[in-house]
Amino acid sequence: MYRRWTFKYSLAAVIAAIAIITVSLFANLTNTTPVVPTAEGATFAVLLTDPPTVPAGTTQLNLTYTDVLLHVIYPNGTDEWLPVGASGTVNLFSLVNMTKTIASTTIPINSTVDKVQFTIANVTAVINAQTSNVTSLSDTFVVKVANGAVNKTLSGVLIDFNPTLVQIQASDENDTIVYYYVLVPSATAIIVNDITSEHVKVGTIIQIGDNNRVQLVRVKEDFSKNLTIVSATLTVNGNATGLSVTLKNEGDVTFRVFGLTLHGEFNTTQNWGVKAFGGGWHEEHRVRIHPETIPFKLNGTSLIPLYGIVREHDEHGNPFSSVTIKPGETLTLNFSGVIALYTGWKNDQNPLFTITPIVDDNYTLRLMGEGFQTFTVKATSLP
Repeated sequence: MYRRWTFKYSLAAVIAAIAIITVSLFANLTNTTPVVPTAEGATFAVLLTDPPTVPAGTTQLNLTYTDVLLHVIYPNGTDEWLPVGASGTVNLFSLVNMTKTIASTTIPINSTVDKVQFTIANVTAVINAQTSNVTSLSDTFVVKVANGAVNKTLSGVLIDFNPTLVQIQASDENDTIVYYYVLVPSATAIIVNDITSEHVKVGTIIQIGDNNRVQLVRVKEDFSKNLTIVSATLTVNGNATGLSVTLKNEGDVTFRVFGLTLHGEFNTTQNWGVKAFGGGWHEEHRVRIHPETIPFKLNGTSLIPLYGIVREHDEHGNPFSSVTIKPGETLTLNFSGVIALYTGWKNDQNPLFTITPIVDDNYTLRLMGEGFQTFTVKATSLP
């Protein structure tokens, strides 16, 4: 009898224990958030190459960059601007047909890197053994990445930073020739998968591969086809110039524009106060400059000529910026006024030079930003 009750109670205890464990396991399964496996990480490098267009006598073009960011779209659809903690100074002349690794990070496989952003903190150029400060059309640069899918454990983005260094000749109050320099940036970027472990080391400089060079050219051509200059007008009315440029995005991605340049031969008028013999003053007309390029920054859709002393804001105190053009969108950029060259003269209110296009001459417009577009426009006179 005793043994039977013992077995009976033991069996009941076992059944109860199993029930408690089962309930406990079930409760834990229903109350605990499932663990999502971490995606395999890709080592991702940021590479820079640069075939610059510069004036004769240029031996160095030094660019200081900061705040490098990657716009990453993760496999689950979320996105963020990912800082990669990169900054430094690079002589862009050292990157002709070469690439330099400026940053390295890790991102999940099957992510997409569709944009790269960095700040241009400072630019200097060495021309004919003289070091000069350079003004950039845009301080913050954002580049669209073509085919940004990251599906390799070792990959990167190659930025083709293709700037034009514009040299502006003028005279100061002592009638001495002086020069001003403006960096007009243009860039494209591609994902590269044929890199080695050497590429991910920050500071590494390696010759660019033929496949990557061909791919960059193809992307630049595609951008040029998609973002087009539809029309432009260039007018002259006395000493005032009017410029209107209409752009259309015929592609399927958004484009960013930082400014443009106007190339050709210009009339230059200079009024200079000269003391006459026997006392008194008269104005003497002298021309010492013949500019070939006028750079324009952007403030919204307004074009701001960048000549002489660099003003960080326009006359209304608004900061310079870039514009974005969405797929299918048409946008018109405008300038109307006097293109004046200031050189730091004491009487800064009166420009030393007034610059106007030559009526009936043809001029080339170059649009700077993501891609590179050109357009020919004839200067006409307003009645």
